[in-house]
Amino acid sequence: MLKKIFLILLVFVMTVKVGEAAGTAEVAGLRYSYGSGTVRIVLDVTKKIEFKESYAENPSRLVIDIQNAILSSEVQRNIELESTAAKRVRIAQFNPTTVRLVVETMADTRPFLLEGGSSGYRLVVDVGNADFKENPELNKKDKDKSELKNDDRKVDDKKSENKKSDKKKDDKKITDKKSDKDKKSDEKKSARKKKSHEVDQPFSDVDKDLNRITGLKGKKIVIDPGHGGNDAGAIGPSGVMEKTVTLRVSLELAEMLEEEGAEVILTRHTDRTVAEAGSKATDIEELQARCDVANEAEADIFISIHADSFTNPASCGTTGYYYSGDENGDSKDLADCIRRNLCEQLGTPSRGTQPCNFYVVRHTDMPATLIELAFISNPEEEEILSSREGAFKAAQGIFDGIEDYFG
Repeated sequence: MLKKIFLILLVFVMTVKVGEAAGTAEVAGLRYSYGSGTVRIVLDVTKKIEFKESYAENPSRLVIDIQNAILSSEVQRNIELESTAAKRVRIAQFNPTTVRLVVETMADTRPFLLEGGSSGYRLVVDVGNADFKENPELNKKDKDKSELKNDDRKVDDKKSENKKSDKKKDDKKITDKKSDKDKKSDEKKSARKKKSHEVDQPFSDVDKDLNRITGLKGKKIVIDPGHGGNDAGAIGPSGVMEKTVTLRVSLELAEMLEEEGAEVILTRHTDRTVAEAGSKATDIEELQARCDVANEAEADIFISIHADSFTNPASCGTTGYYYSGDENGDSKDLADCIRRNLCEQLGTPSRGTQPCNFYVVRHTDMPATLIELAFISNPEEEEILSSREGAFKAAQGIFDGIEDYFG
């Protein structure tokens, strides 16, 4: 009997060693952090992994199967969460080669893999966002706590505003150190937080670590709002103009990127043409002027934002384009990352990432993409694009795609 047990153990050890040699990843740690109505879950893994996500009901839960992986004995298996976004996280060795993560939630989820964690890679799962659906079965106590914190924050914010007001009066007597531009920037940042309904509190150390990995600080990014001035672009069934949509999304996106430390250059900030000749410029002169902005700035990436249109109002979806002559594939990767995240944010069907010969992606010297957000000729998608929420989601989708590209 002892001999049989010994042989079983020997076979098990040999199987583990063979798995390690074949590239088995170890899930070495599980951490989580709270925001307002959101939870971020981070798994530390020793190697690059592949994972599959699925969803189950009763209760509603996200299921992620990590392929070719083993679970460290140090990882806590069952965690009760104090959040309205998710109730519980469970993790287990589902079978000899699969680790299964289960998150009980009715909110939107976004899992993605990052390189650069303490153990090699990180699988990050963000739960909850601006459209996060409240689960009526969640602990009412937690919900009341959240509402109480919000009330306290309002009082604190009011006190803080009064202090800031007094301080500004004193500072103004000495010298006006802050420019009008800086003041406007602060106001925009504050407004963006209110618009987005995003996390009011930082994700503490977890978020700081992720920012170090995916940080956009120092990246030079040119955003090109399509059309403008005497060129309205496509016009939707209710009269919404493409040039208005692209500018609004671009301005939102610029704010997001600047808050992360990126240097952002817009080809236009207002409803105007870019070429010096203005309305007298030819189409080629106008397009080249946009390329010149990026080339002269020696930008890291170039993103031209547009809205699609077709005679059939049923046509719909999001498309990413890259120059067909791109040899190293960077432009394709950029287009793919942005297109994928846009579809996720806007809820639009994907029309894929496609090669093209568009002037602005062919005549720029850096990785470049032209993004068709959605079809402005489609009544439903026109409504999304013309709304404040839709513009923010579009900007968020492009922002997430840029982060994925640089990450």
